[in-house]
Amino acid sequence: MDQPFSCARMQGFGFPSAPSTPGAYVVAADTPINRAVGSDEYGILTIGESDDLRRRMTSFASCALSYGTEGHMAGWRFSFLRFERYFPFAKLRIRWRATETKEKANELEGKMLLAYLSKHLELPPLNYQFNWSLFKGGNWDLFDVMIGLKEPPAELPIPISVTPTLEP
Repeated sequence: MDQPFSCARMQGFGFPSAPSTPGAYVVAADTPINRAVGSDEYGILTIGESDDLRRRMTSFASCALSYGTEGHMAGWRFSFLRFERYFPFAKLRIRWRATETKEKANELEGKMLLAYLSKHLELPPLNYQFNWSLFKGGNWDLFDVMIGLKEPPAELPIPISVTPTLEP
């Protein structure tokens, strides 16, 4: 069974409370971020998924703290683009939800990205691509609803507002 979201502050390279299981995660600053449309009050910097949450979070930290280190694109971008100047690493928060399978983690990441994109009309700053898995099999009705071409059906296959609260 999928677990509720857990939350922690970034603490160097170790995430002992994060499970070594599949899941989705959100890395956020401790301050709101202005977006193309509105302000992201949660300060979300990246949304991701992994087959091993602890390893993925450790990889993010390693790349974010060591300029030029490869292995996690969002961590690399955090370091390369000097996000530390605006969002100190020690103040970042990470939130995750363990899932039963990698496929469920991928689906949860897609739902969170879709919710973010539908609210701000752009991805979080450290995400560089959208997870299109929700649209496999021609499920473009979700996209049409998201951009306002269609009215939402009575039963959406996913909730549009799935962005997790990031309060510690």
